[in-house]
Amino acid sequence: MRYLKNICAASVLIAALCSFWSCDKDENTLSEAVLASAGTLNFEAEGAAEKLITIYADADWVTEVPDWVTVTPSSGTGVMDVTISVSDNMRDGAEDNPRKAPVVFKGRTLASRAEVLIIQNGDKYRDVKEYTVGELDALANETVVSVPNVTVMAVTTEGFVVTDEQKTGTIYILNKTAVNIGDKISIMGTKSTDTQSLSIVDCDILTVVSTGGTVTYPEPEDITDKIDSFKSDSREFIEVSGILNGSNISVEGAKFSVNVTDAPASLGIAALNGHKVTVKGYFAGLAAPVIKIMATEIIDRGAIKIIYYSEDFEWLDPWAEAGGVGKTVETDDLDAKATALTSLSIAVEGTPVTAFDAIEARGYKLIYDKNDNKRIYLQRNYLKFGKTGNHAGIILPPMTKVPDNTNVKLSFDWCGMRQGSGKIDPVNLIVIVENGENKAQFDIPELGWEDGHKLEWVRAEVDLTGVTVNKDTRITITQTQWEVSTANRWFLDNIELIKAE
Repeated sequence: MRYLKNICAASVLIAALCSFWSCDKDENTLSEAVLASAGTLNFEAEGAAEKLITIYADADWVTEVPDWVTVTPSSGTGVMDVTISVSDNMRDGAEDNPRKAPVVFKGRTLASRAEVLIIQNGDKYRDVKEYTVGELDALANETVVSVPNVTVMAVTTEGFVVTDEQKTGTIYILNKTAVNIGDKISIMGTKSTDTQSLSIVDCDILTVVSTGGTVTYPEPEDITDKIDSFKSDSREFIEVSGILNGSNISVEGAKFSVNVTDAPASLGIAALNGHKVTVKGYFAGLAAPVIKIMATEIIDRGAIKIIYYSEDFEWLDPWAEAGGVGKTVETDDLDAKATALTSLSIAVEGTPVTAFDAIEARGYKLIYDKNDNKRIYLQRNYLKFGKTGNHAGIILPPMTKVPDNTNVKLSFDWCGMRQGSGKIDPVNLIVIVENGENKAQFDIPELGWEDGHKLEWVRAEVDLTGVTVNKDTRITITQTQWEVSTANRWFLDNIELIKAE
């Protein structure tokens, strides 16, 4: 009797699977490999046109299909075109919420399956639920939300930080609508998390409820003395004091720095370059060795040095993030990913732009031998030059902010590369300053490291007292021995031109 029960149960299971899989194929003839010509298909909510794709297989294949999708044919053999259509996405005479589900074309094994994600439009905000700011963290990503009557607490070029009347928490809103601190707004959008695992809302609909309100900030946590160990999993209100260099704040004796992320022009950050400052704002994540902050206030503590030019390459972070590049120097990892500037592209105002072109658009000139511009690489966020048998360097943009007859000093961080054998690449760096036919060359002290030395940044300083530096001056940082076929690889970051004492 027990044996018969097991047979019956198995028969029922097989019948169910066959009805679900369009099981008119012998399992023994199913394909070992299945591919689809598309990974995603998008359809309108009503009257959507059917779409044609191609299935590639070496034998028979079957399908798994959600009930609102039709695949014709639902099974086949070898390479075949199939038609995919969807039913109207309606409920009670009106568009329902958007929906998505995979259509699976499968063979014999788990490895022999191709998924095509079917996405159908709808009314994203039908039946949307209202939430407080404090409830958003716990929501799953892609949850559609409505958050009414929140107050803007901080503004960046990409969005703003808000809290609600009950002060249940803070969250960053991605939306470029012009709002001001103190404005009360209502938002509708989709909850997600950023690269720092902090909650955000990608806002589609923003309504300004009132303007001109005042805000009260909590007492900030001062992280100046614990900057190297500070961590947080929320958007805490913090402050730090240090020297502002570009958008970075350095603290004496600390390995980490703080970056003012997407600072709006209203903060006046450009005028405070080289000043000691105290910055207050909301924690925006940690990308060691950089802590990010969305600033609400910058307090000027006075000029420490006069900076005419600075570059920390932090603005290249979107390209670095897109390429998933690593940090060879900080991690002492020879295998950390470094991608050629020419191979990293992101959309800028709808147009693909490579990191190489973005750098040169800022006035730099990248130089390289053998007509091979692929030998300059991006790390997060600094540059790597050269590979075995290839050499490269950089010409800085015109120095337009140096007053006439001013003595200046150039400095930058650099590091040579270590080979797999432990040998340090024998890099000899030089700085060349050209004014027309007049040329001055400055040798950078060699690293002098023993084999196996841990990679670390070294600060190079070049006193240019007596050398003319103006908008027509050409300053090059490069290596010597371009003709050698050995490895002469090096890294560059944190370039600065200041008034000499």
